[in-house]
Amino acid sequence: MMLQFLIDSKRLLSADEKQRNRDVFISAYNDNERVKSTFDEVNASRKVWWILPDYGYTTDEYPAGPHLVDSLPENEAELVVEGLRQSGLADPDIKSVCVDITGFLHPHILLLLKYFKANPVEELEFIYTEPGHYSRKVETRFSLTETVSVRQVAGFEGLHNPEMDHDVVVVGIGYDHSLIGQVIANKESARVVQLHCFPSLSADMYQESILRLDRVSAVSTQHAVDLNFFATANDPYVTAAVLDEAVSLLNSKQRISNLYLSPLSTKPQALGFGLYYLSRLEGRAASMIYPFTERYSRETSTGVGKGWVYPIVFS
Repeated sequence: MMLQFLIDSKRLLSADEKQRNRDVFISAYNDNERVKSTFDEVNASRKVWWILPDYGYTTDEYPAGPHLVDSLPENEAELVVEGLRQSGLADPDIKSVCVDITGFLHPHILLLLKYFKANPVEELEFIYTEPGHYSRKVETRFSLTETVSVRQVAGFEGLHNPEMDHDVVVVGIGYDHSLIGQVIANKESARVVQLHCFPSLSADMYQESILRLDRVSAVSTQHAVDLNFFATANDPYVTAAVLDEAVSLLNSKQRISNLYLSPLSTKPQALGFGLYYLSRLEGRAASMIYPFTERYSRETSTGVGKGWVYPIVFS
């Protein structure tokens, strides 16, 4: 099963797009207005809230609704498989599925993409709604606990090359500088490549992410042209294309022994990391790594920005 993408595939999540009926609509519940409003406005025969363990909701805090998926396992692969089972995806009559990735965590987005590659439906769309602003600007926190375990994402564990002299880690640069630092420390012998969100979701967000990055001493002074790449924050297809270009360029100069990808920026960029990996890197010495922590902020933004539709095509 091949995964196809074109760099001009994204569409604006217009009022007409929201009203177009899907069989199943899935979203991960949190306190952000942009998550709740999208869930209310999108039309689907079955709309399902997932209650992620990472947000720490108790049953008296659950949203109202006929379809709730809770008591999910913490492992990202098990969570996605169980969540989709409880969402009724085994029903053969389901032809169209829409997943709002706004409230999901980055590893979940990767696993959702991998699941649907193995179990395709006729029409698959991921959507994302931008924030008006992040709630605390440059001080916005996404992870809440200090304990971090940097490991491979389940299902994205590549082959390992014992020759590690030319390892490369590509980091999607976001706000959470502490997690970026953890990934770099975990791969301290690897060459660090930065993928920045530019253009960013809003004019101030690129500057804010750079201010946070300055707190990671290992990369704050790194300015080599071949170690810095840029992809728009809201387009996974462009992200996948830029990753392909970056890895090809680095490999042409010196063969990469092991490649590690770590998507720590926006959710659409995480989707782009997944698109690139599943279309180019499976079965190679390449892995997706992530700094897992126990709790994440329920609310990180204020206001509702533009929404986007990302159709995913398998052939």
